[in-house]
Amino acid sequence: MKKRQFIIVGVGLAILIGSFALNGYLSSLKEVPEVKRPEEIKKFVKTEQVKYGTIPTEVLAFGRVKTAESLDLIAEVSGRMSSGTVALKDGQRFSKGTLLYKIDNTEARLNLQSQKSNFLRDLAAVLPDIKIDFSDSYDKWNKYFSSIDLDKSLPELPEYDSNKEKTFLATKNIFSSYYTIKSAEVNLRKYNFHAPFSGVISNVDLQSGSFVNPGNKIGTILRSDQLELKVDVGVADIDWVEMGSEAQVVTETGTTWSGKVARIGEFVNQNTQSIDVFIALKQNGGSKLYDGEYLQSTIPGKVVNNSMLMPRNAIFDDNKVFVLQDSLLKVKEIDIHKVNPETVVFSGLVEGSELVVEPLINAHNNMKAFKLKEKIDVDIENKESDVKLVKS
Repeated sequence: MKKRQFIIVGVGLAILIGSFALNGYLSSLKEVPEVKRPEEIKKFVKTEQVKYGTIPTEVLAFGRVKTAESLDLIAEVSGRMSSGTVALKDGQRFSKGTLLYKIDNTEARLNLQSQKSNFLRDLAAVLPDIKIDFSDSYDKWNKYFSSIDLDKSLPELPEYDSNKEKTFLATKNIFSSYYTIKSAEVNLRKYNFHAPFSGVISNVDLQSGSFVNPGNKIGTILRSDQLELKVDVGVADIDWVEMGSEAQVVTETGTTWSGKVARIGEFVNQNTQSIDVFIALKQNGGSKLYDGEYLQSTIPGKVVNNSMLMPRNAIFDDNKVFVLQDSLLKVKEIDIHKVNPETVVFSGLVEGSELVVEPLINAHNNMKAFKLKEKIDVDIENKESDVKLVKS
């Protein structure tokens, strides 16, 4: 029995040892795979040689067109109001001097004529005394009396020749009556309102036929021949804007208008947190601008000497850039003078340096890179990538 067990164990061990031996022999027949070193991937970067010069700057701003002059029509006298030579309606255009509205002046006009009649009576009463006491002045006063027309403005009083003559006229209420009439003439002109400029009626508060009292608002008119653009300029850019600078304004249709910086605000607008800049617009032939239209403007700024432009997205960590030096990327700091929407004006690098002008992902200091000279470099890199894909 024991002999049989020894035979079974011996056969098992022989099989196990044989299997290990056979496995080793078969493994020796298999070729050892060649270990390949990872191929180096070349990184090409776009660079530009640093060269300083004179860089003109500009400020891009947006705002709305508004008339340079807006006027509220306020009644100064009372009476029944009616339209003038144009309809008193919203959007109605008019020329300078046009009668916009009138208020019934019948009562005021008759009162004025009554005062003139009394003045003529008083003047006629003193003419005989003037002929006796001031014979040298009689002709001019008599001529003045004859020139008065009740339907026309009262002529200017003649000059008196002495204090005695002045005292005499004052005691006869000639001066008082004269200036009362002149005041009434000024008041009579308030019943008709003539446009002080060419423009358009913005809105009407009281219709024709309404009875108005002094202080009632009749409407608002806007001047159409003088427009200005109010734009919002950030605090960081306001120092670049100069008074009198020529600006370019572009409408939504692509029409270009020219203008000039007329005023610069001295405080921050609380609504926009920027400073208001007003651009006086110049007429542009047949094109037209409208009050309230939203436009884009480009204002030329100050000139920066010994500087250069570069893409804004090539800067990282506020003021750091990559410079390609001996096929290695080097991190450098620059001095930024002005930030534009897509570019920056800078200095601080050595002239002749190869500045990287594109954003780099996962790049670091002393990383190996190659200058992208021509399109052929990109083609070579693409072909190498294709070859790697085929092999894999």
